[in-house]
Amino acid sequence: MKICINPAEKMTPVERKQAIEDGKAYDRIRCIPAMGELKSQVGGQTIWDMWHDPRKIAEIEVSAFNRFGHDQMMIGPNSYGIADALGADVIYAEDKLPYIGKNCLKDYQELSGYEPLDAKKDDRIKTFLNAAEILADCAAPYVPITASVGGPMTIASYLRGVEYLLRDCKREPEQVHRLLRLVTDSEKSCMKAMGKYGFSIAMADPVANPELIGPKYYKEFAYPYMKELTDYAYEVTGKKANLHMCGRTYSIWKYFSQLNVQFLSLDNAIDLNRAKEELSPYLAVAGNVPPVEVVMNGTKEEIFQSVQECARIGKQMEQGYVLSTGCEIPYGTALSQIDWFMEAARQYG
Repeated sequence: MKICINPAEKMTPVERKQAIEDGKAYDRIRCIPAMGELKSQVGGQTIWDMWHDPRKIAEIEVSAFNRFGHDQMMIGPNSYGIADALGADVIYAEDKLPYIGKNCLKDYQELSGYEPLDAKKDDRIKTFLNAAEILADCAAPYVPITASVGGPMTIASYLRGVEYLLRDCKREPEQVHRLLRLVTDSEKSCMKAMGKYGFSIAMADPVANPELIGPKYYKEFAYPYMKELTDYAYEVTGKKANLHMCGRTYSIWKYFSQLNVQFLSLDNAIDLNRAKEELSPYLAVAGNVPPVEVVMNGTKEEIFQSVQECARIGKQMEQGYVLSTGCEIPYGTALSQIDWFMEAARQYG
């Protein structure tokens, strides 16, 4: 597999990231559209391939980068991969996003039969470790690569079911903590295994959205484990993690400044100007072009306008800024839309 740098670029993504961190001149701001399974469309691979075939996982990342020239590759295991390895009923299809079938954890007494994952021995996780080995050799000298381990509340919900998990936070909080300990320790094992390849760690925990669980339960059930994970990611990789949080997260912003993260990726529901004032003194911010309204369904002019406005605000962020989308761009989006997004990033970044 060969990495091809877009001829419109003056720096590789690795050079750009390093220049920004060193306070030196750089050609444009970093741009990382959240593409997820959409990347499989570039080389004509299936979504099933993207979750199960190490060689094809690597090919998907390289093909997408060679076309778009974005500033970061990302592989799993993600929340689905870790939940799958722990026994969740994850259903994969060739042309549909993964989803959860039946809840596998019917009763908390069953937790006594669970052990945290050993990533180096688990066959499901080794799929992503094998992909990491390929990319570390062919891509890492040019493009920063991150491995996503999802988020504790989200993985727990894939095992127990969202409705049951939220009910249990009130009725059986000690059991929820037992489950979250299992999940967190499994994520830590994946982090440590990925650290061997020099990758950073990415996390996303949509079920920890305070619009879903409320700020009280975020503080009790989500924040302590996310804090532990971001600290551990830095310990085993030497790099700060990236975190995406869905929804209107204003009520929990006070916790974000305490997380050991490289940047916080914000939903497009968030006012980027407010993030500039309240978050950017403490941490770098990423976001937040609307992925559906603008990137998937917008015209070229609308994409350019949204990128220009986000970049304008982002350049005023005190601790740094990464141009991104407010959430994942849906599978099935025309690839030309991403081309326009990156073209706008080069023009306005």
